Amino acid sequence: MDDPINFITAEEYYRRAKGWTGPTRIDSLSQETPATAAQPEYWHGVTLTFNDKTLCVVQFVRPTLFRVRYDPAVGNREEYDDANSRTIIEDYMSQLVHDLDAFAGITWVTKLKESADRKYWIFSSTVTEALEREGKEQYYKTGDGMKLFLHKDPFRIQAVRVLTPLPDLYPIPEAPSTASRATEKIVWQTSPETFRWSIHPVVSVVKQVVLDVIKAGHGEFIGFGEQGGTSFMKTPTFMNYFNFDNMQYQQVYSKGPLDAREPLYHSDPFYMDVNSNPEHANVTASFLDNYSHIAIDFGFTNSGFIKLGTRFNGMDIYVVSADTVPEITRLYTSIIGRPKLKPKYVLGHHQACYGYQKVEDLYAVLDQYRSVGIPLDGLHIDVDFQDGFRTFTTNPTTFPNPKGMFTRLRENGIKCSTNITPVISIHDRAGGYSTLREGLEKGYFIKDKRYIDGTSGRAEDVLYVCYGGGSRYTVDPKDVNIRPDFGDNYDFVANWNVKDYPYHGGVSYGYGNGTAGYYPDLNRKEVREWWGKQYHYLYDMGLEFVWQDMTTPAIHSSYGDMKGLPSRLLMSSDAVSSAEPTEKTATEIWALYSYNLHKATAHGLATLEESLPSRKNKRNFILGRGSFAGMYRYAGLWSGDNASTWEFWKITVSQVLSVGLNGVSVSGADMGGFEPYTNPSTGQEEKYCNPELLIRWYAGSFLLPWFRNHYVKKTRKWFQEPYAYPKHLAQHPELEPEQGWLYRAVQGICKYYVELRYSLIQVLYDAMFDNQLNGLPIARSMLLTDTQDTSFFNESQRFLDDQYVVRKDILVAPIIKGRHENPGQNRDVYLPLMYFWYPSNLRPWDNQGVALGSRVEGGSVINYTARITNEYSDYPFVTPVYLREGAIIPQVGVRQWIGDLRDGPNRMKINIYPGRDNEYITYLDDGVSRSSAPDDLLQYEIIAAVTAARKGVDIEVLDPEAKGEYRSVSISQVTTTQPISTSSTRTVTIAPVHSNYNPAAELGEIYTVILWYDPEVDVSPLRISIDPAAGVQYDIFKNTTLRTVVIDVKETIGNSSKIVISVSP
Repeated sequence: MDDPINFITAEEYYRRAKGWTGPTRIDSLSQETPATAAQPEYWHGVTLTFNDKTLCVVQFVRPTLFRVRYDPAVGNREEYDDANSRTIIEDYMSQLVHDLDAFAGITWVTKLKESADRKYWIFSSTVTEALEREGKEQYYKTGDGMKLFLHKDPFRIQAVRVLTPLPDLYPIPEAPSTASRATEKIVWQTSPETFRWSIHPVVSVVKQVVLDVIKAGHGEFIGFGEQGGTSFMKTPTFMNYFNFDNMQYQQVYSKGPLDAREPLYHSDPFYMDVNSNPEHANVTASFLDNYSHIAIDFGFTNSGFIKLGTRFNGMDIYVVSADTVPEITRLYTSIIGRPKLKPKYVLGHHQACYGYQKVEDLYAVLDQYRSVGIPLDGLHIDVDFQDGFRTFTTNPTTFPNPKGMFTRLRENGIKCSTNITPVISIHDRAGGYSTLREGLEKGYFIKDKRYIDGTSGRAEDVLYVCYGGGSRYTVDPKDVNIRPDFGDNYDFVANWNVKDYPYHGGVSYGYGNGTAGYYPDLNRKEVREWWGKQYHYLYDMGLEFVWQDMTTPAIHSSYGDMKGLPSRLLMSSDAVSSAEPTEKTATEIWALYSYNLHKATAHGLATLEESLPSRKNKRNFILGRGSFAGMYRYAGLWSGDNASTWEFWKITVSQVLSVGLNGVSVSGADMGGFEPYTNPSTGQEEKYCNPELLIRWYAGSFLLPWFRNHYVKKTRKWFQEPYAYPKHLAQHPELEPEQGWLYRAVQGICKYYVELRYSLIQVLYDAMFDNQLNGLPIARSMLLTDTQDTSFFNESQRFLDDQYVVRKDILVAPIIKGRHENPGQNRDVYLPLMYFWYPSNLRPWDNQGVALGSRVEGGSVINYTARITNEYSDYPFVTPVYLREGAIIPQVGVRQWIGDLRDGPNRMKINIYPGRDNEYITYLDDGVSRSSAPDDLLQYEIIAAVTAARKGVDIEVLDPEAKGEYRSVSISQVTTTQPISTSSTRTVTIAPVHSNYNPAAELGEIYTVILWYDPEVDVSPLRISIDPAAGVQYDIFKNTTLRTVVIDVKETIGNSSKIVISVSP
């Protein structure tokens, strides 16, 4: 008989759910505050009692953000207490509400009243005061709020908000203002069968709940985390959120990366409804807070419903409504949290390989990158670095002098990470494996204690369940012959469910590599602290950042269920952050382990400076393979083990954009693909990434946040570094007649786009800095940057899948199809409405200046030919790039690594384009210090009031080193006429906004302002005036060929309180 605790597909889940029933009527309603409330007056909730005796809590968290909790096993309203899950940034919800109100400067109230006919309750929120506070986020104005209609019989919920019509592109003369036409609209509602549930009669932890949400016919939905990669706007499908070591995204359904049903490495069950109220300013988002399996039927079995299902822990959903997508992101991240400031080098070019097996391999990679002049900032060393796959060790034979190695690499600009997997090998070593010994001595490993309700209670009957190649299969853990080939012969029966024996698992890295091991009990605070201290040796040697891999944790299928921990393993759980750890099955808290893994690493790295002077005030970075919503407070996210296929390249942009809606700052895929492509006709693996694919991946990703080439070498691939392709061609002259040109193009084109990225690194850094302030991602969907363009809901929708915008003014449209599908190497590019756009004239080097081309009207679709050739003059056109009118874009010189000052400070030039008025804020610091981070952020200020008596602050979001040691400078342009013509006056103002750092060491004591003009404008008669005229020296040039006015300002940018440049006829 199948174990009800095991993973099942969403299709099977909803097949079973057809027979479930749920509450149909509200019998009573209470506004009583739970006794656990930290701030009772900020509870803002009501408890509903239904006719089946189950209870539900509906609670306002913000004036337009509410929460619904429903657990059919709850029999007392006090069980719905004030405590939050680990996902939320504070321990108690009422405390968080209080702190967010204080930060935003708002006062709001909730009211409850019954309708005159007694058929429903109205639970409403209203902002009574909203203070304007300079520099602070403010989402609300007086009068804002929401109404929740709680219908009694049949029970259902309707959320209603006053919505303003979108402004007309061409308004009707004398028509009433849009504000005067605002009206109440439904923004979210459930069906008359709001909840259905089932509690297993024997295995009581299985308590399954389905929430039916109405899906408006014209609604469009975005987000869904990594599962958002197949198409940016979701089409009907099933989805499974259950962290899974899903190599090549094909293990459950065997369809590959274009199948949204596959459970992936990371779970982020957050999505937005962006068009249920057409022609009105409204976006409504939903987030399910549940660390276990979430199954979604997104309009697949019934186009009128989104069915949200949980298999464990009940239903806990947050719903937030706002006018625009950026506002949703800001509100959502105000409760989930935002990342800390990462080192600037994170945005550079990185190289990783499973197969750099000795120190000479790393030196060779460094030397070859430097010799061909391709900038590189990071090298990632896989488990080859370890001594016998013992985490936190180094191999004394192949890497005999790690400190010397790290020093040599760092002196050449290379920062290194290594793969840290949450397994501690059972094998001691000569001299002692201290992590193993300490963990055993202190009882820090997960114990082999099992939940046996509904089973025979016999080890002999245990079978583990997994999926592979589209099929479900079982594994007998007693069979030593099916274990990985590293010789583990432990007696499963003798050690099963023995409370004093650690759970015995194991990880296989393939190729005979791996180890049996124990797993630290990271759901306990003291174990997390211990784990963090284990990094001391590696960082003392010179490691700079952490590559957190196998994070589920990923375990060989002979040791657990779904390539993870055994589903019935009983573990410590601190899922509710304010409570003492309890005990739950691994499957109930499936994503919590990896969440706490990233947290433990982040905290450990943050405290290293106490024992390592070399880490004093240094920012840390973790690259994580997956976890749950909120993990990006601690780590960047990469999308796991992809492959060298066009399908994986096709989903990359949409995946990054979808994850970014949650506020993730650094995310991306392995460029070129980790695994090899397998030819379906022959079954043979290709030995390197297709050269055309690698070119398209590099060129199309050049402004995505995470920019890492990563592949598996061993017996699988020969190479993937761009410089290796012309060398391979030289060794294989038989390729020359048909593909020689293509192999030679790889190095040149990839180098060009790496250099272009490095010239624009300040734009990427400014966007990453912004992310702390407002939660917005680096690479943004056009729905974030062009909220006024309603064509995205119809004819322009397809462009959302594979176009992205950096900050707000640079639009990138990658080529995602190869010549086998797209012989013309072209694509349609959509330019959002209401702006003019210019073909990009940004180039990596100052001596490559190109005049501005003719502007293109927004709303246009351009058929762009982007051929790959060996001609350098064609390289800028391999990926279509457009600039918004009025764009302000800083550039710096291309250096071989970020912070490379061998040639002195790196002068900044500021490109200012004709068109709309605009403002750009740039953030200047040393790129590595923790003290640079703003000290007045939302995530810091809500902590500032901490006192010894205060209950339950999740201190994890605080960085005590943040001191605001940075300089931010506003660069603005105001024009007298738009578009700019020979009669226009352009006024550029450069002024510091925050000045607690002098960037002279990095940027020097001169910067350049370049005002670009349209092709038809003659710049020779233009007059230039600068204020102040005295005290600062300037050089002024006019370039009639490029049609530019160039001003060299001879001071460090932001030194003067204000510089005003006026260019007039």
